[in-house]
Amino acid sequence: MADITSVTFQVLTAGTTTYTPTANMQHVLAFLVGGGAGGISGIATDEVGGGGGAGGAAIELYTAATIGASQTCAIGAAAAADVNGNDTSLGAAGALAFADGGTIGASAVGTSLGIQGAGGLGGLGFNGSLNIQGQPGFRGTIFSTTNGQGGQGGSSIFGGGGASGGSNVAGGAGGAYGSGGAGGHASGATNKVGGGGSAGIMYMLEFIATPPVTGRIMSSLAGSGGLVSHGGLAGLGGGLAG
Repeated sequence: MADITSVTFQVLTAGTTTYTPTANMQHVLAFLVGGGAGGISGIATDEVGGGGGAGGAAIELYTAATIGASQTCAIGAAAAADVNGNDTSLGAAGALAFADGGTIGASAVGTSLGIQGAGGLGGLGFNGSLNIQGQPGFRGTIFSTTNGQGGQGGSSIFGGGGASGGSNVAGGAGGAYGSGGAGGHASGATNKVGGGGSAGIMYMLEFIATPPVTGRIMSSLAGSGGLVSHGGLAGLGGGLAG
């Protein structure tokens, strides 16, 4: 097996694309994270929303032979308020690895202390040597007639769940890749939307084995008839002897 001479990386962001390995890649450690879900909005008087779940993660080491010349991939896009997170996948239909987007939670309406809107579930990872579920979103809670707080968004493996505000405040957007948005709380007629969920990501850490320089030089010389032929050496010897 060739010696590893350098390490590099590729970062693939939201959308459907193709992963093409760097030249002389021998192994690649893939990190897939699904997109976070949006937080639930408060769209009625005295309504509170739960936070969106974070995207799951899948981590796997692949050989160059497994990846081949390239692989199709899809990276989960950001999600708006009240919308599930989007999936991230490597290979056709996620055959090599797959990371679910997070799911949305629920809202609750009322004025009594302790009424809650559920947070969304975290996404799952599949086909990795290490599969990690995203953190679920937190519950939104009503405190009184006018007070409440939307649920915080779930954090991905990178952290960054959307921050929940106070009473009658919109939810904060997810921060790090794959994190969920926070829920909103409305105590009046004006809607307070949930925060958007963050996009997923695919991070490819590549291990490169560059052929030795001396090996390329000797191969080139041998192929071009460089240096001198045996006959040439013999003739040179004769000339020296003479």
